[in-house]
Amino acid sequence: YVDYHTKKRALVLEVGDFVVDTEFREVGLLLYKFNVIDNETYPPIYAWDIIWSGTRIACNGQPRRAPYTEESLKNMILEGALLFYKNN
Repeated sequence: YVDYHTKKRALVLEVGDFVVDTEFREVGLLLYKFNVIDNETYPPIYAWDIIWSGTRIACNGQPRRAPYTEESLKNMILEGALLFYKNN
């Protein structure tokens, strides 16, 4: 439990990093991070806008973009559903 949370805190996502979906072999590029909660009363919930390429890329002929919360991305990386690559 402690080790998992330590790894999660140490995992730093940045613009230009990318992930690979291990099931569908699609590549997702992290475009930008934003706060989902537009209210200063509540703590921020950060999400990443990701553009995906691969066999399921097209959505009406356009590349598929989808937001993922930062917490869910980190969980999927640590659980092995996504492979994580730094862009540097």
